[in-house]
Amino acid sequence: MNNNQLNNIEISKFLTNTLSPSELIIFKDKLEVSENVNLLKKYIVINHLFEVESQEFDSDVAFQKFLAKKIEYNATIKKPFFESNLSYLYAAAGICLLVGLSILMYFNFNDSNQLEVSSQIVLKLSSGEKKSLDESKSNKIYNKKGEVVAVQKGNSILYNYAENHGEVANNQFNEIYVPYGKRMEIVLSDGTRVHLNSGSSLKYPTFFTEDSKRTVELKGEAYFDVAKKNEYNRFVVSTRNFQTTVLGTEFNISSYESDSANDVALIEGSVRVNSNSEHEFILVPGQQFKYANNTPGEVSFVDVQSRIAWLDGVLVFENEEFETILKKLERFYDVSIENHCDALINEKFTGQFDLESIEDVLNTFKNTVPFSFEMKNQKIIINPLNS
Repeated sequence: MNNNQLNNIEISKFLTNTLSPSELIIFKDKLEVSENVNLLKKYIVINHLFEVESQEFDSDVAFQKFLAKKIEYNATIKKPFFESNLSYLYAAAGICLLVGLSILMYFNFNDSNQLEVSSQIVLKLSSGEKKSLDESKSNKIYNKKGEVVAVQKGNSILYNYAENHGEVANNQFNEIYVPYGKRMEIVLSDGTRVHLNSGSSLKYPTFFTEDSKRTVELKGEAYFDVAKKNEYNRFVVSTRNFQTTVLGTEFNISSYESDSANDVALIEGSVRVNSNSEHEFILVPGQQFKYANNTPGEVSFVDVQSRIAWLDGVLVFENEEFETILKKLERFYDVSIENHCDALINEKFTGQFDLESIEDVLNTFKNTVPFSFEMKNQKIIINPLNS
C-alpha cells in the first residue's frame, strides 16, 4: 500500500479520537492529498446529511462542517475515550450510549431456565447464580468448587487457558447476556475471542476438552476470532436457524430472534454453515450466508467490513428498510421505538453514524420523509407530520 494513502485503521482512529499526537500529524499531512480527502468524506455522515438515493448533498460542505464539529469536540476532551492497545477491530467507539430503563423482557437460554434481563450485563454461572457485572470494576469468577475460572476486567472476561476434562461433562457452563446499549468481549478458555453486540447472549463451557467439538450457543450478534486447534476440535456456533462450523477463522454471526433474516459473514478463513433445512454451504472470505423466511439460505459476496462496523461503535445501513433500521437503533441506543408513520415503512436508506445521538439520527431521516417524534424515558414514538 502507498504510505501516503489513508487506510481504514487511521480513519477509524480519527473518527473515535484515538490517534496519538504523532499519528495526528501524519494524518493531517495525508489530507493534503485530494484522494485521501475524498476517501475520508465517504466515512462522514454528519449534521443530518445522509446518503440516500432520493436526497443529494454537498459532500464538501458536509466535510467542512464535520471538521469544524470535530475540532470543537476534540477541544472538550483531554484524552481518548478508551485507552487500549487492542486493534481498531476490538476498540469500542467513543460515543455517548444512552443507558437507562431497559425494555422488560426474558431471554430463553434453554427449555428449563430463563434469565431476566436488566440494564446491566448479567452472567449466569453453572451453579445457577446470577451476577450483574459492573463495567467499571474487576472481579474474579468462580466455579462450583470455588476455583477461579475467569477474571472480569471492565467489559472483558478472560477465562483461564487450561484443560479440565471433567468440567464439561459436569455441565460447567456459563451464560452471559448483554443488554441494549452495551457490548462485551469474552476470551474463552481455548483463546477464542468473542465480541457480543447489544441485546445478545452466549452460552459456553468454562473449559473445552481437547477431544471434542467446542460448541457455544448464540442468540443475537457476535464477532468470533477462533483459536486454531486440531481437526477433531472444531469450533461450532449453534444459532436458531443454522450451525456454523470452523477450525480457525474470523467471522460475524447475526441471529436475533426479532429479525426476519439471520446471516454469517466471513472475514478470514473458511466456515461451513448447515441450515435447519439440512442444506450445507461453504463460505470463502468476503461471502455472506443469509437465512430468511425458512428458505435453505443463499450465499453472496458483500462488504464484510461494513458488517463488522459495530465493533467500532459505527452504525452502517446499506439499502435497508426503515423497520429493520429501527431494530438496530433500539439495540444500539437502548431505546424502544414505535413507528406510526406509514410513509416510512417501505423507505430504504444507506449511510452510517458514529458520534450522533438518537435524536440526531432520527432528524436525519426526517430530511427524506418528514415526520415528528417524541422521546420519554427511553421510549420514542414516531408519528406522521401534523398528526
